[in-house]
Amino acid sequence: MDFLLIGKSRFAQRRVLPAAAALPFDSITVASRREGTNWRTLAGRKPGLVYVSLANGEHAEAVLWALRCGNHVVVDKPAFLTLAEARSAMALARESSLVLAEATCYSYHPMFAWARALDATFTKAVAVFTPPVPATDFRHDRSRGGGALLDTGPYFASLGRVLWGAEPDRVQVIVGDRAPDGLELSYSVLAGYPGDRTVIGQFGFTTGYRNALHLLGPDAGVDFERPFSAPPDLSPTVRVAVHGTAESHQLPPADSMLLFLTRVLEAAGSGTREFDEPLLSDARTRDHLTRAADLGLSGRVDQAGGTRG
Repeated sequence: MDFLLIGKSRFAQRRVLPAAAALPFDSITVASRREGTNWRTLAGRKPGLVYVSLANGEHAEAVLWALRCGNHVVVDKPAFLTLAEARSAMALARESSLVLAEATCYSYHPMFAWARALDATFTKAVAVFTPPVPATDFRHDRSRGGGALLDTGPYFASLGRVLWGAEPDRVQVIVGDRAPDGLELSYSVLAGYPGDRTVIGQFGFTTGYRNALHLLGPDAGVDFERPFSAPPDLSPTVRVAVHGTAESHQLPPADSMLLFLTRVLEAAGSGTREFDEPLLSDARTRDHLTRAADLGLSGRVDQAGGTRG
């Protein structure tokens, strides 16, 4: 199988290409403006795996092109700007028996499986992710799919699914900082899940860098080191307090992107649809997030899409 990278973002250079080089692809090709290559001219190439790493607003066109050319597709998060786009692309992927996966690869890091295996029940999650984003980056440009709700929304949207296999039934959002044109640059979110579970989050581009996740439960707590973007060479520390005993555990380094892409290749070979529901679930939750932000303090979005004052 050949590998085609569409777009050459900093993330793709740092994480995607090294992971692809460690996998048994027959060839690796990059199509990007920086390389002077237009991916739209590559329709005649042998189908393989296409990884889309463009500005958020350009994902849908490239994904649909790649699927129509017979490729399995991985796309940077957020995979699509709207729930409707996600459903349309997934319908095409299923019709064609092709993998379509959103690269929410942080959850493939072994620290999450390690935490789930603990003899403890966690019902609360507190997440903070405020990555530095230069003012010249497309994430500050509404026309290119920028904004904190879209760009960091996938971390919030996936968290309940990763921890509990659940979507929120209640979402409340307060938008913090905005660009002069009103684009959301930071927000706080409170989400309720079945079983009296909650996620509290702070996300955005306008504060100092923080990358943290705290899990809380009856007489239990876990703190993660760099949960949402652990580098492949990091031996992350996980601090655990359960039943009055506090311990620190240093886990071995792991490349979550490599682990994720390995699973994608396995799914492509076996024909499983394991990436369908995660992509659609996170798209539904991001849709709740966006509608809740539009409501502001006037109400909250419930699972059925209604509002409550």
